[in-house]
Amino acid sequence: MWFLNSYFSNIYIDPNNMTSKKLAKFKNEEEFQNFLALFANQAFQTIDIENLPKACSRRVVIQSIIWYGSVCFFKKAGEVLALPGLPCSDFTLNGEPTEAIVYGRNGYTEHIKLFIPNGDNSALVRRTTTGATAPVEGTGCWIRANYLAYPLMHYIINYASKCADTMRTLDVTRANIKRPYLVSAEESIVNSVKSFFNKRDNNEEFVISSGIFPADKISLLPFETNPENIRDCTMLIEWYQNQLWSILGIKAPNVVDKKAEITTDELYASTNIQDVNDGILLNTIQEGLDFVNEKLGTNMRAVSRNQSIEANDQEDNGDITTPNSAGAMAKSNDQKGDKE
Repeated sequence: MWFLNSYFSNIYIDPNNMTSKKLAKFKNEEEFQNFLALFANQAFQTIDIENLPKACSRRVVIQSIIWYGSVCFFKKAGEVLALPGLPCSDFTLNGEPTEAIVYGRNGYTEHIKLFIPNGDNSALVRRTTTGATAPVEGTGCWIRANYLAYPLMHYIINYASKCADTMRTLDVTRANIKRPYLVSAEESIVNSVKSFFNKRDNNEEFVISSGIFPADKISLLPFETNPENIRDCTMLIEWYQNQLWSILGIKAPNVVDKKAEITTDELYASTNIQDVNDGILLNTIQEGLDFVNEKLGTNMRAVSRNQSIEANDQEDNGDITTPNSAGAMAKSNDQKGDKE
């Protein structure tokens, strides 16, 4: 895989060619790759586009939104297609691109003219930075995943790096608890000592020594370990994941330290920011799809898979309300009683 940089693990570590450093780097890269793939695949499943034209690939549309922060819908040979697009040429009064270059994985590229939002009845809105006026008609529409067209993949890479580093810290902490000491040995027996500990770390029940560890050539230097570090690392990984899931619009369960005393309002304090994060992605995409629907004759709609699953669960289980919504209902009933 391209993240691994051709590093290969070797259980028998030779200190002379620094293989131990290569192995550690391999594990770091592998952990990062695992988290990156996990988070990216989760992101690809958070949203869906209903009524997507037959010639469009859902995977390409979603990947373009996640990787590039935008996607371009355009007409070609009587079909509506969707590909990643790079805005180019001039920009209009409202900062809309007038042209874009779309590209496919097989090397296909094409320079297309874009429809200008809010520009049908105003030449000033279509006026570009060079003083020219873009035409009313175009071939395609470039839509943003958010107002900044900022790729969500940047967040995914960032949190994948944080989680991978914390997970590797957890591995080291666990190893230190299993082996709470430093080994000091003469250079002549380093490889024999490493072979012994490799077998022990491999959880072999019996490790037979041939007497190669003379007392005057090897010593153990103990150091203090704290088992609570494992709990701290585990909670930090969960916190990082929840932060990313919130950005992606995935409603994660509230992670609460049972030792902490919190109120119900504090437990549900993140509800409003979750709604904002949901809107950053869905509302902006739908705004762009409405423009595409108008210009290209489609009927697309952006939906949250997470919200759809949650709605189905509530429908199957009956009305389910949070404490906040239950309180609002009670207040509404009180007000109704007062009016009566």
